[in-house]
Amino acid sequence: MAIKIIEHNTIEELKREARDTVDGRYQLRLNTIILAKQGVKTKDIFEKMLISKNTYYHWLHSYNDGGTEALKAIKRVGQKNGNPKYDDKIFKEVFAKLDLMQEYWSIPKMQKLVLKLHNVQVPYETMRMRVKRAGYSYKSNRPSPYMGDKGLQEEFKKMDSKM
Repeated sequence: MAIKIIEHNTIEELKREARDTVDGRYQLRLNTIILAKQGVKTKDIFEKMLISKNTYYHWLHSYNDGGTEALKAIKRVGQKNGNPKYDDKIFKEVFAKLDLMQEYWSIPKMQKLVLKLHNVQVPYETMRMRVKRAGYSYKSNRPSPYMGDKGLQEEFKKMDSKM
């Protein structure tokens, strides 16, 4: 069921506002409302704007409740002091252990290793992101397929079939 958009502004007014603003997040919200007012399918808006369904409906309800001022007033949810910064040395040590690949390494196990060695609690998503960026697969100890190293993948298959 589509939500009816209240006519606070014309599409032209919203486009002008989006063009004139320097706040990228506010501009994204405005462009999302513009697409909705133009009759673009909701699913297409999610994909085009790279937003979740919940975000879309939150923005739509905010606009309906208070127009562009309500869209401006939306505060970004996150950590109060921003994302913590971690020393790359911490992750290099974990990756050195991964390179040995003597056993399966799960994200929680990597978190425990960092906590033990450096007394730093790294969130699950941060560890997962760092492992993926480094080119490792965090689901198993096989070489990550997106790196495209066919030799390592074949070697893993051979090792796996011996078990």
